Amino acid sequence: MPTHVLVPYNGTPLAKDALRYACSEFGSATITTLFVVDKASDDTASRGWGDHPGLWEEWLEERKAHARELFTEAEAIAGEYDATVQTGVAVGPVAPMIVEAAEEYGADLIVVGAHGQSRLEELLLGDVARRLVRSSPIPVTTIRESIE
Repeated sequence: MPTHVLVPYNGTPLAKDALRYACSEFGSATITTLFVVDKASDDTASRGWGDHPGLWEEWLEERKAHARELFTEAEAIAGEYDATVQTGVAVGPVAPMIVEAAEEYGADLIVVGAHGQSRLEELLLGDVARRLVRSSPIPVTTIRESIE
């Protein structure tokens, strides 16, 4: 039985499902929700920060404020299961930052949502859950959404 579970959390339905699973199955463990700020994959990111470094700091603070809002939501979900969550924010490429955070926090399991993909999508698209399964030194449980 895991003693520390890391749940990447971005407020999507899949992230909520992953958190619910972690809380229902491992509610007595330490559960950490992690929001990763990744300028390469975040739709709110600018591409011109090199000329305006102050904008980077402003944007980063906005994303951290957004994370705090998401963590309030995550705490409410955990409360439904009489579980509590710790929170963390990482900045960088999503999958590597999740692996790094798991190590930093001493997690022994990662629970992540994974989109069901057709064979073509699976071949063409990289996805965080798949990268985690391949690169994580600790077990990864995927909560899957099937395609209809």
